Amino acid sequence: MNFEPAPADPPPPPGPSLPQRIFGPRFKLDPTLGGGLRGWIPAQYPTVDVRTTTQFTWSIEMSATIASLIKIHRGYYESNGLAGPRHQGASVVADVGDKYGKAAWLLGMVGIPITKAWEPVIRYETRAFQTRATPNRPVRIVPYDTSPDTDLATIPETTNRLSMISGFETLVLAVRYDQSSDTSATIDSNRGEVPFPPFYVGVGAIQYSKPYQVTVGDSVLDSVLFDSTFRGAGLALGAELPGRPNWFIFNAAAQVGLGEVRLLKDLTLNELLPSDGKQSGLRPPQWLIGYVQGDVSFGYLWAVLPTKPTVLLSAVANGGGATFFYFKTRSEQGEKASTPPLNWDFLWGIRGYVTIPL
Repeated sequence: MNFEPAPADPPPPPGPSLPQRIFGPRFKLDPTLGGGLRGWIPAQYPTVDVRTTTQFTWSIEMSATIASLIKIHRGYYESNGLAGPRHQGASVVADVGDKYGKAAWLLGMVGIPITKAWEPVIRYETRAFQTRATPNRPVRIVPYDTSPDTDLATIPETTNRLSMISGFETLVLAVRYDQSSDTSATIDSNRGEVPFPPFYVGVGAIQYSKPYQVTVGDSVLDSVLFDSTFRGAGLALGAELPGRPNWFIFNAAAQVGLGEVRLLKDLTLNELLPSDGKQSGLRPPQWLIGYVQGDVSFGYLWAVLPTKPTVLLSAVANGGGATFFYFKTRSEQGEKASTPPLNWDFLWGIRGYVTIPL
């Protein structure tokens, strides 16, 4: 008598791919609502305590794909009020942000696909926080429109608190590449090969303003406080994990290049850098200012309701900022290279989002 094992039950049919949408693949619309904490930690100085207040904020976001004509990778606005704070210069007065709120964040990234894999993109981001600079001993607060010829000793000293809106902006013009959409790319999944995550390469610019005391490494001009603007331009890079439900969220962006620190309307810190007197049209200055800027986000995306449309929940932590530094373009034989810092800033956030793909 032969006993044959009962045939195994067939595997259940696979469920629909997530997220389920209403409009289909040629028109994708992802509205998102969220909330969380935002903060900006600026560099500190010996005679001035600089603070930006950590804020609970709400946010609204939208991404979209319209046929093959345009991709809105991200359109994002965040604030702790109905309107974001506005930069009105530095002022030794009451809080300048009370009318408009004390924090705001705006980000947009738009691409126009030229093929399935290659896509020129524009990425713009701006952040604003109410900032307070409190002297712990008398300092001279120099207005932005002060003439460079002014004797700083004639500016009266004060211990009054300085209030202003600090802004932080980045702009990127780049080309984005998605290997998973490249029909000419050879990827053998049977050998465990996986495509590179989507990334972009291009040029970028940065600008932000804040209360500043001139710093060279560990030395600080601690008797004077400026309302300064930091600017730079250089190479921009970025990468991200392809977004999908029940998977990790990761994206990173960075810039590196040459910078400028504007202390007054008609005076930059670059003009005050030491020179050996040998500069010519083909010979760079002895000292220059460089910068590095970066931003990283990490989180997870859950499909909490696999309905049509799917309800997605995400939690994301974000951190980044910028540092400006001096560097010497020419060194004598045996001279040790140095890059004394002149400023740093760190921005962070912890967020939660609900997305309903349409």
